[in-house]
Amino acid sequence: MRYLVELLVSDLLMYGEKDNSKIVYFLILLLSICSIWFCFSNDLYDLLIEGGVNSSSNFLPLILIALFRTLCAYLAFHSLFFWMILDKKGGFMYAHFYEKRESLPHKIWGLNRLVPFSSWNVLIFSLTFILLSIISWMEVLKLNSPEFIHIIATILFSISLAMTTLTATIVTYLIIPTAIKKRETYDYLFEKHQMVMHNWVLIFIIADVIITTPSLAWEFAVFGIMIGIVYSIFANFYAVYGGGFYVYHFIDSRLKFAPIIMTLLGLMIALFYIFVWIGLKILDWNYFIGSLIFIVWVYSIVLFKPKLFDKKSLQ
Repeated sequence: MRYLVELLVSDLLMYGEKDNSKIVYFLILLLSICSIWFCFSNDLYDLLIEGGVNSSSNFLPLILIALFRTLCAYLAFHSLFFWMILDKKGGFMYAHFYEKRESLPHKIWGLNRLVPFSSWNVLIFSLTFILLSIISWMEVLKLNSPEFIHIIATILFSISLAMTTLTATIVTYLIIPTAIKKRETYDYLFEKHQMVMHNWVLIFIIADVIITTPSLAWEFAVFGIMIGIVYSIFANFYAVYGGGFYVYHFIDSRLKFAPIIMTLLGLMIALFYIFVWIGLKILDWNYFIGSLIFIVWVYSIVLFKPKLFDKKSLQ
């Protein structure tokens, strides 16, 4: 079965006789139109106003929630700014170069370290918890937070839930096992900023979900598709006009099956949001069982040490 999966994946990542970029761009435009239509047809504005993020808890005082969210926001900001952008050592990755059409070891510095999807993961998380902190501290001070802050925070929170769960799953069950099997360098995936990107942001946002039990609608999954569209546009623009490489081979719009891959990317982000939404429904039904499901799920997809992998199972 593993051999068949590998054959399928390798075929998906091949270049065909023609460049599929125009088809991908048309698909991105079509998905964008459908997403906007979905938002208006389902009155997402009303859902964002009526529900969304929450600052109260049944067992924690508001000031502790405000402190927790502030510390989460600072950790994400510190990781992005000090451990990545200002880090003089630079970052390591296997980049897929646009002109050469091959993946090679590559060092990146400064703002270029914000190109990977996992960096966007931390960036969205940081923005989310900055807004959540503002909302929480305003409630502590008994002030009414502006409606637009609540709306933006809810949108970003929904996106961050999808991105953190998807990123951790892909890194733990795809990227690291593949690197081990190919005997590629993967120690860089366990540096401190990588631990924030792949593990801590997930742990903290799920902790916030368990503590505050936000009122999220399944329709918010469309925001996952939207962030997938935005990142796909950015990644292709960066490869052609910017750094000259893709962080991920599969996002190259010229691939034989690029239209399928791009569609699946957006749907996968939305799907992981739906998983979280289902968990929230279970949490509303039974707090203990719902919390346990979230804890077990997070435990199963985070990875802090490479030795936790059974390398024999990868052969």
